[in-house]
Amino acid sequence: MNGITIRNVGVTDYRDIYLLNQDFNPSFYVFSEDKVKERIEFITNHTKDIILVSELNNEVIGYIHGSPYYLLFSDSLLNILGFVVKEKYRSQGVGGMLIHSLEDWAETNGFSGIKLLSHPSRIHAHRFYERRG
Repeated sequence: MNGITIRNVGVTDYRDIYLLNQDFNPSFYVFSEDKVKERIEFITNHTKDIILVSELNNEVIGYIHGSPYYLLFSDSLLNILGFVVKEKYRSQGVGGMLIHSLEDWAETNGFSGIKLLSHPSRIHAHRFYERRG
C-alpha cells in the first residue's frame, strides 16, 4: 500500500491509538483517551519498549507495541504486547509492514526473536501470523 509511513509513536498519536483500540475491541480496551496519552508518555520515557505506528494521510491506521524480555536460558526476545490495524486497512499489507519494521528493530537492537500470544478465537489473526512465520 503506497503512502504509508512507519515511525515511532509520539504522544500526539494518543487519540488515534485510543480510537484504534475502541474500534478493535471496545469491551477489552477500557482506557480513556487521557489514560492512553499518559501511558504513551510513560512507555516512551521510562521503558525500553518500542511502539511503532503506521500512518497514512496524517492518520495513524495501525500500531504495534513490543517489549523486551530477558531470559536466563536463551537470548533476549521481544514480546508483542499490542498489535492493531484499522479494520478498513486490514489485508492490505499494513500489518505486514508493522511486523517487518518491528523485526528490523529487534534485529538491530540485538534481540533473537519475537514472541506473540493471541486468543484462540482470532482465527484470521492466526493465519496472518502463520504466514509471517
